[in-house]
Amino acid sequence: MQDDAWLAASSDAEEAASLTAHLVSFRSYPGQEGEVQRAVASWLNKHGLNPIYGPTGDQARPNVLAAVENGPGPTLLLNGHVDTVLAVEGWSSDPWTARREGDRLYGLGACDMKAGVAAAMLATRALARRRDLWQGTVLFTTVVDEEAYSVGARALVQAGIQADACVVTESSWERPCLGSVGKLLVRADVTGRAAHASWPAAGINAAVEAARLVTRLDDLPLQPHSRLTATQCVLSLLSGNEQYVITVPEHARVVLNRMIVPGETGASVLDDLRALATELDSRASFDFALDPPFYPPWETAPEEPLATAFARAYAIEAGHDPDWGYTGFGDANLFAGELGIPTVQFGPHGANFHQADEWIDVPSIGATIRVLLRLALDVLRTV
Repeated sequence: MQDDAWLAASSDAEEAASLTAHLVSFRSYPGQEGEVQRAVASWLNKHGLNPIYGPTGDQARPNVLAAVENGPGPTLLLNGHVDTVLAVEGWSSDPWTARREGDRLYGLGACDMKAGVAAAMLATRALARRRDLWQGTVLFTTVVDEEAYSVGARALVQAGIQADACVVTESSWERPCLGSVGKLLVRADVTGRAAHASWPAAGINAAVEAARLVTRLDDLPLQPHSRLTATQCVLSLLSGNEQYVITVPEHARVVLNRMIVPGETGASVLDDLRALATELDSRASFDFALDPPFYPPWETAPEEPLATAFARAYAIEAGHDPDWGYTGFGDANLFAGELGIPTVQFGPHGANFHQADEWIDVPSIGATIRVLLRLALDVLRTV
């Protein structure tokens, strides 16, 4: 049974705003997350949640994990990242000093995604205090490096983290997310033959052959999907000659960003590119490889038990069913796409992601906590 008084007391928006502001005060660019992770662990310790540090390959910036175990039952993972993008120009105030204007709290990372982390922390504390209402395990994690290579989430995957359901509390109040494209970074190395540029026919111009490949990329069929869109974008076309020389370049490189949908893999994309290179009938050779970071696509069906439980919890708070969204890649790709954990991405309302004057709506942090609690009581039922 859900206790309305407990839900209200556990979701005080002002407490959530204060905690968010505290997290914002720590500069936490990728590679610099150690201090904010220690602050998260200190708060969890203060409230009896017994956190541990998880390895990431860099002791200076660990993951933080806190498991609230309450008998046999499913495990619900609540995850967020503590790193932020770099502060851009144009802020109206210090990005690391939270500024309140009405219901809006401004600060770097307030929206992406320290308010979501704060909501998950407060929801975890509330569930630890009322173990009579649920059964199973709540696993809270904060990870590093989501804005770069997802080092933290990948470390959890490599450590064998297990859960029956996952909520990544990224800001997505209006359109909770049930999936996203995956991401591939493809490197094509083209090898020709050097020659004096006054007699180019004696060589094989790798830059020209690489350009021929690029002009044919639009001939590649992108796999259709009912909700997600595959795309590709050439990031660079580089010749091997880094300074002025009268030499036909024997090396060139193309870097291609590919967004893939369920049903596509790194292997299938490379096979398509190799087939295209063969069609060029080029005298140059082409070598294709994947560079990190790789994110598999993911999708949770709206009929999945986690999605239907979330929809019930969300409708109580929002007054309507969720308008499901499908978003860009991030750590959810690893939990859902790599491990197959049913996942929803959902968090407070905010705006100005990766821009100046990023903000979060304070009342929506409290509302997010209530949705998380209702969802947890549904997923972790005692009967």
